[in-house]
Amino acid sequence: MTIEVNKAKADLDSVEHDLRTCAVLNNNLKKSLVMRFGKWHEFRRHIALRCKLVFQYHLSNRGYYGKVLFDHENQTLQLKVQTDDQAATQGRDKDPRSLSGGEKSFSTICLLLSLWDSIGCPLRCLDEFDVYMDAVNRRISMRMMIDTANSSDKKQYILITPQEMPSSALGPTVRVHRMSDPERGQGILAFGNAST
Repeated sequence: MTIEVNKAKADLDSVEHDLRTCAVLNNNLKKSLVMRFGKWHEFRRHIALRCKLVFQYHLSNRGYYGKVLFDHENQTLQLKVQTDDQAATQGRDKDPRSLSGGEKSFSTICLLLSLWDSIGCPLRCLDEFDVYMDAVNRRISMRMMIDTANSSDKKQYILITPQEMPSSALGPTVRVHRMSDPERGQGILAFGNAST
C-alpha cells in the first residue's frame, strides 16, 4: 500500500510540475503575443505615415495638395485631393469625385506609387493607367513612374498602355515593347511581329 501511495504522490508531483511549466509557458506566450501585437500596430502606423508623406510628395509634382486617411479599425482608406484651381476658389480637403478624369487618374498613380513605396513587392504592374489622362498629367505621371522605377532597387515595373510611347522621353533604362495593332477578327495576338 505504501508503494502505491508513493507512486501516486510521485505521479501527482510530476503532473503538478507539468501544470506549472505549462502555466509559465502560457504566460510567456501571452506576453509575447501582446508585445508582437504592439509592434505590429507600430509597424502599421509607420507604413501609413510613410504612405501619406510619399502621396503628398507625388501630388506636389503637379501642384496638387492631398491626404490619405487610414481608418484601421474599419479597414477603409479615404483620399482627399485638391488642385491649384480648387485651392484658390474652395476650402481644402475636397472629395476626389470632384476631380476630372485625368486628375483622378493622376491621383491614383500617386496613391499607387506611395503604396508601392511602403511595401516590398518585387514586381509592379499597371494596365491602361493613362487612358483618361490628358497629355500634361500623362507626361508627369510617366516621368514620376520612370524616376521611381530608376530609384527602386531590384524591382521591375511593367506598364501596359494603348497610348503611343515616345522613346526619346523615356531614357536608357526603359524598354518599350510595341505590339502591332490588332486586326478585326484576329484570333491570336501576333507576338512574333512585335517590334522592340
